[in-house]
Amino acid sequence: MSRAIDLSLTPGDASSTYPNPRVGCVIVSASNKVVGEGYHPRAGLPHAEPYALRAAGQLAKGATAYVTLEPCDHYGRTAPCSQALIDAGIRRVVIGVGDPNPLVDGGGIARLRKAGVEVVVGCEEARCREVNTEFFDRIRGKA
Repeated sequence: MSRAIDLSLTPGDASSTYPNPRVGCVIVSASNKVVGEGYHPRAGLPHAEPYALRAAGQLAKGATAYVTLEPCDHYGRTAPCSQALIDAGIRRVVIGVGDPNPLVDGGGIARLRKAGVEVVVGCEEARCREVNTEFFDRIRGKA
C-alpha cells in the first residue's frame, strides 16, 4: 500500500485531479511480484486502476490490487473501476479507505464482493485519508 500511496501523490497537488481524488494502484501477481502500477493523473483521464491493469496485462488474473481509495462503481467520464478489476480477473483487492462520494460509498466494495473478489478495507487508512483531506472535506460538506 505504501507504493500505491506514493503513486497517488505523483500528479502533484490536489488541484491536478480536482474534483476527483488522488488515487494510486499497484497490482501484485500471485507469485508476489509487482506487475502493474498506476495513478489518476487528472480529471477526465482514466483512474489509477485502468493504468495499473493495462501495465499488468494478463498477469492481473489471480493477482491482488492495492488501491488507496475504494474503486468507483459508476459511469461518469470513465467506466467503473470496480468492474474493470473484476473483468481483469483480480482475485483480491486491498483498499486503503472507502470513498464517501454518494456515487460510490460502498458500491465498489459491494460489486467486487458480489463477483467473488476478496476485499480488505482499511490498510494504511490514515495515510490514504490524509492524501485526500480536501476531497473528503468537500464531499462531506466541510469545505
